[in-house]
Amino acid sequence: VSCKEQSELRKEFNCNSTEVGNLKPYLDFKNNFKLQVPSTWKTSKYYSETQSDIFTADTIKQLSESYILNTSYALGTVNFDAGFYQKIDSIISQNNFEKIKSGTTTFIELPSYWYVIKGKKNGFTYHQFNLIGKKSEVAYFSANIEIYGDIKIDERLCESISLLEKIEFLQ
Repeated sequence: VSCKEQSELRKEFNCNSTEVGNLKPYLDFKNNFKLQVPSTWKTSKYYSETQSDIFTADTIKQLSESYILNTSYALGTVNFDAGFYQKIDSIISQNNFEKIKSGTTTFIELPSYWYVIKGKKNGFTYHQFNLIGKKSEVAYFSANIEIYGDIKIDERLCESISLLEKIEFLQ
């Protein structure tokens, strides 16, 4: 049995060895990245001139027992400076959410910023994990995980982080 050291994100959220099985790979439209998700999940892809997204969720489970995962590769500049953090905080405040945790990390070799917000959405208690990683001076990767309800928040968050950590950047 070989041991793999936990990522900073897994440590931050006290994740065990949460792994998801029966994975199917999906490439974004512009072949920037590959995401593996359970084969039973509903997955859609979107693209524009400046970005390419993969949106996926387990539609077999109730919304309050699953999560929605949206990943995106976009053209644009990201600088983790005071203006960036101020803009994030302003968006959170405008939407009546509360930031409950945040930090910086290296995610799959990308300098990254992550944060978790909490509030109400569509009549449910709502948590959202957001990750922004600087891919280059002109491109970035982002992911958000939407978790509805109050049940097994940490477990769903850890499972989704394990999926994110399997992403392969192709460019």
